[in-house]
Amino acid sequence: MRAKALVLLAAGVLLSSCATTVGGTAQPLANPPTSEDKAAAGEPCSLLTPEESTALGLVEEGEFTPGEPAQLMPPSCTWAQADPMSDLDSLTAGFETAIPLVDYMDGVEPERTLEIGGLEWGHYPDPVTGGSVCLLATEISETSFVVLSTSDFSDESKACVMAEAAAPYVSAHLPGGEPAPEPTPSREPEPSPLASVDACTLLKPEQAEQLGFSGAAEPLDGSEQDGIPPGCQWQDTDGEQGVKALDLYAGDRPAQEWPYADQQGESIEAGGRTWTLFPGPGGMEVNCQATLSFTETSSVMLTSGNLDDPKKACDQVRAAIPLVTGNLPAS
Repeated sequence: MRAKALVLLAAGVLLSSCATTVGGTAQPLANPPTSEDKAAAGEPCSLLTPEESTALGLVEEGEFTPGEPAQLMPPSCTWAQADPMSDLDSLTAGFETAIPLVDYMDGVEPERTLEIGGLEWGHYPDPVTGGSVCLLATEISETSFVVLSTSDFSDESKACVMAEAAAPYVSAHLPGGEPAPEPTPSREPEPSPLASVDACTLLKPEQAEQLGFSGAAEPLDGSEQDGIPPGCQWQDTDGEQGVKALDLYAGDRPAQEWPYADQQGESIEAGGRTWTLFPGPGGMEVNCQATLSFTETSSVMLTSGNLDDPKKACDQVRAAIPLVTGNLPAS
């Protein structure tokens, strides 16, 4: 039963909004909150203010999931990462007012305890995933507790990063908790010089024709939601087969975030800059891709290929690299 309850909590199933009303009567806390900055009993979405969740890199408003008493599942609230490309996980907070923490944890003792925000929090082992899921809980009364759940399935050592960062803010909204530090919103990085560059100007018409492409550039839309900057395309001139069109994207996107950028590549020096060439990205031998890290937060990406001869897939990309490099602004 405990394993099922913890898995459901960690999953952060999004069933309704914070306005959802849960039936039943919650058992009052031994020391119910009285000040305005304390969370209402059993209201997990009030454990973080919009300013606090924003400072943690999360969305302003969490999504509420009703509790399931029969499964020892407390009411919970899940805040997703504001940046969909973030390496960190979402945060789920459960706020129970009618079940003892010891029952919820099935009698299991915390692996270790630490004081955060004036309250004692315990790290509890997850019965299903082990160290990949972090369960950080604090007891408020004999029949009430708050549990924070985050995870990292690629690096167990980072599973508790978000939970421990949120705990001081959550503690401040609970009885006995100390005031939390004033939330400081994370600053957006300054736009790079590439942010204002028209990608179509990074290859001149005569240069495109020199490479065998049309000199007439066609703008490509980016995707703000996916973090893809605008780009440009130069059509091939040899019909439906042979060389593929040349696509170029440039703007504020770290080079390592482009698809297939985690593969082994070939370094190419041009104009004092280092590009990385990826022949056959994703196993597609007729394609070729190259990326340039312009700054830590900006990059250029080139793609082309050859439908007739995979061995020539990178020819046009290699030839375009020094030309594009020469047209880049100073970083």
